[in-house]
Parts: sequence; structure tokens; C-alpha cells
Amino acid sequence: MIKVALDAMGGDHAPSQIVEGAVLAAKESAGLYHIVLCGPEELVRSELSRLGYDGDGISVVDAPELVAMDESPMQVLKTKQNSGLVVSVGLQKKGLVQASVSAGNSGAMMAACLMILGRFGNIARPAIALNMPNHKGPCVMLDMGANVDEKPQMLVDFAHCGSVYAEAIYGIENPRVGLINMGEEEKKGTEVIQEAHQLLKSSGLNFIGNVEGRDVLAGMADVIVTPGFTGNVILKLIEGFYELHQHLFGHIDTPAGREFEKQWDYRNHGGGLLLGLNGTGIIAHGRSDALAVKNAVITAYKLAEAKVSEKIALRLGSPSK
Repeated sequence: MIKVALDAMGGDHAPSQIVEGAVLAAKESAGLYHIVLCGPEELVRSELSRLGYDGDGISVVDAPELVAMDESPMQVLKTKQNSGLVVSVGLQKKGLVQASVSAGNSGAMMAACLMILGRFGNIARPAIALNMPNHKGPCVMLDMGANVDEKPQMLVDFAHCGSVYAEAIYGIENPRVGLINMGEEEKKGTEVIQEAHQLLKSSGLNFIGNVEGRDVLAGMADVIVTPGFTGNVILKLIEGFYELHQHLFGHIDTPAGREFEKQWDYRNHGGGLLLGLNGTGIIAHGRSDALAVKNAVITAYKLAEAKVSEKIALRLGSPSK
């Protein structure tokens, strides 16, 4: 059985919404996965009691220290080793769980996964990957903000990670890979993007060339690669568009309206996936409610069950530290 460790105190609505999300996920598990809540034991058990949950799909590991959203990632690793965030990743390193999830301090979660779990091959840092809405089918985009100063080879590595993900999770053979740029021409963009373009052409991937911002939503590629700075701007723009739509129109109870919410509501997509790790890490949105947490846990289970990390290792090499 897959076990997923969940930071009970991570996020703006912890612990109530985090624990409720764990309960929702446990009720849907059908025995496929088990959730390990990491946080102050008395408080977590009190929340479980409030929700009336006494099933065997959730266990609790005491992690009494708290991590603030604005704390330095390295300071968290040095001084908060008994926090839910660090403990959830540590359990995976020990082989007691197969995935770790936190809606807390994203920099600290990134650092914990990188320093505790390690990475594969020559990947300098893992990338945050997200499922992106479009009208043609599933698409994964990375990096969405884990890095801001990528070298060209890092973007190629991210493309390999995204391709493995698309094959394992979406079932797409030989997924199409596009590189975000300000035009289709090879000589457009920064020197890093231009060099990455040339490397991708000889990478063995199904590289279709540069794609522009509008192509993200048009479904032009199955995997879209971008530096983290640009990816994060695109991500926040998409979130802002959805919020504007909800403000103007609210819930539209039609097949098209329900499909729109399914694709555009971040809560349905399970958070940011850290690809390139020697393990499975999910960074959920800081504003995650119970629905978002539930889907983050389910996504973590699916990644671990599909052995995405192991498949990336086969392509990119053995773990590094």
C-alpha cells in the first residue's frame, strides 16, 4: 500500500482544512493508500475527532514544531527538524512513506525535498510541474517557479522530466515538447532560451519548437518547458483570470461551465509536482482548502504508484546529492 505523508500544519487554513482534506482523501482511498498526518499530535487528533473520523486510513506522527510561511528555508531545515514539513519528507527518506505533501512554506518544502531526498543525475534542482488547462487534452508545464536562473541544460532536463510524467500519468507516447518563447523563430528570446532550443533539437525528445503564451491554452504541446520566472508569471495570470471569471459570473451550472471549473480551479489539480527528486514531493497552494488538500494527496498517490520518480531516474541517471 502507498503511504502519503501530509504536513498537517502547512498552509493558511491549517490544521482544520488540512485534516479535513486528509479525511476526504481517506474516504476515497478504497484501500489503495494510507495518509500519515504530521503535526502536533494532540491538536491533529482533536481535529480528527471534531470531524468524526475514526477509520484506519489515517495515522498521526507527532511533529510539534511550527514553520511560518516567511521563514528562511535553510533556517527551517536547521532549527525545525521536528516540524510537520520536515518530518513528512524525512519519513519518505526512511522508506516509511512513498510521497510527501505540504501546503506550507514552499521554499522550505523545496529545500527539504532537495536536501533530504536528493535528486537524479546531473539535475541541479528539481522543477515545479503543473497540469495546465487547455481545450485539447492534458498538458504539463514546468518550471513554475522553483528556479529563476536556469542554465540551458537545466531546461532540457526539465523537458525529460515532463516527458516521463506525460507518458506515465497521461499515457501519451512520445509527448510533444514545446519551449516557451516570445516567437516561433529559433533566434528569438534570450541567449539561454536560444541555446536551450538547440539542445532540445538534439535531445531525442519530440521537440516541436518554440511556443508562445497563447499556445499554452491552445494545447499545442503535451509538455511545455519554461524558466521558473516566466512560468510563475503565467501561473499567477491563470489564477487571476479564474478569480476574475468567478467574480464576474460565479458558478455556471452547465456542462461547459462545469468543465471550465474542472480545468481552471487550481484545487482540482493537486498542487505543484516536484520532478527530478529521488522521491515524490507535492507543494500544495498556500490557500488550499479541504478539496485542494484531498486532490494533492490523491495526486501524490498516483505519482508514487506510477513510479514517476523511478522512471525519471532510468532516463536521467542515478541519485545525486
